[in-house]
Amino acid sequence: MFSLLPITLAAFALLAVIIIVLIRTTALRLWQGLVLFLLPLILANMLWFSWLHPRQERQALETEVANQLSLAPGYRQLKTQEPALWQMLNRELLHKRMEGVPADQALGELRGWLMDLVNQRMARADDETLLNYLRVSVQEMQALQQPEPQRCFRFLYPQVNGGINLQQALSPELYQRDAQALDLLLQNSTGEERPVDQQGAQRDLQSVVEKLYGKWGDKLQQLNMPADTAVDRSAMCAMSIDLYSGILALPAKQSANLLRKMVSLTG
Repeated sequence: MFSLLPITLAAFALLAVIIIVLIRTTALRLWQGLVLFLLPLILANMLWFSWLHPRQERQALETEVANQLSLAPGYRQLKTQEPALWQMLNRELLHKRMEGVPADQALGELRGWLMDLVNQRMARADDETLLNYLRVSVQEMQALQQPEPQRCFRFLYPQVNGGINLQQALSPELYQRDAQALDLLLQNSTGEERPVDQQGAQRDLQSVVEKLYGKWGDKLQQLNMPADTAVDRSAMCAMSIDLYSGILALPAKQSANLLRKMVSLTG
């Protein structure tokens, strides 16, 4: 940022020496010498503050944003796996930072952009990675449900009512677990979609739903229509927690198989 400063100072020092010599050896008056010295000084300041300095600040911020996105768990995987998406996220993060949004908050606001990709990758991830991601998601639902159920609904259905900034909404520990789970999911899901035992998934889903029906009754049908304005959004989150907890209670292979089936239906 200050690489031009020594050169600039040396140039003005030389200019000052030249003007002094001219005043002493020619008809150049003192006030004229001052004008000759001040005019380029004013022009140099105008150039610095109107173009060079903002340009250097922009370049420094671009580098900082690219480094932030390249190091952030989850997002760092996208740089090589999904370069077009990574570039789009990089531009959006830079835009937010230029608007004055703090670095961590700006990154947190990008999470909703990954929803479609996450759903795709859940169909490709191995059982352990997939179930780990769901466990963390259920913990997040539980944490968001307690103080404000509406936030939990927005977390589950960002396409309906806008997403939330997890960095602001979650505890630092849970936010870190979310980042790690996302990182593992993207890291371990670069292959083809895993096969799904359709009959087994349908059987397991029916078993889980039957257990929930005694608690929720026909209200469970609202899980199929989150965009309907008549749904009970507070109950939607609680039902989702019960549903996914029931799925996680199944044997691991059956649980992962059912999740892949559900993801294929939402895709």
